[in-house]
Amino acid sequence: MLRFSNIAIASGFFAIALLAVPGAGRAQDLPDGVSIDVIAEYPSMTQGVETILFRKITLKPGASWSLTVPAQSLCEGTKGELVVVDHTSGDSYTFAEGDRWFTTPGHEVTLSNPGSVDHEHLFYTLMVAK
Repeated sequence: MLRFSNIAIASGFFAIALLAVPGAGRAQDLPDGVSIDVIAEYPSMTQGVETILFRKITLKPGASWSLTVPAQSLCEGTKGELVVVDHTSGDSYTFAEGDRWFTTPGHEVTLSNPGSVDHEHLFYTLMVAK
């Protein structure tokens, strides 16, 4: 299921890792039940984009996290269910395995896993050159 046209939100999510992930390993200062794994980091050949980060976020059942989306990301659900409440736009979205979405920097969001299994999604984050 492809949902790019109606989504201007978070999660990940993804770009979440940008502020929280040290260079080697898992994210720090995350709520209980939320983790971000570093998969790869690539130099970009796209003008204006310095680096592309590849991460995986996991939310345990019942876990939630409120944050401000730091950068644009492309995301794909790989397991479980994720609810994103975008406090900036007033919209709410539910994503499942196979769904794809993008994030909008600056949006205030809350991510939560209402399911009984872990939610996981992969995300590529575009780090803008400064």
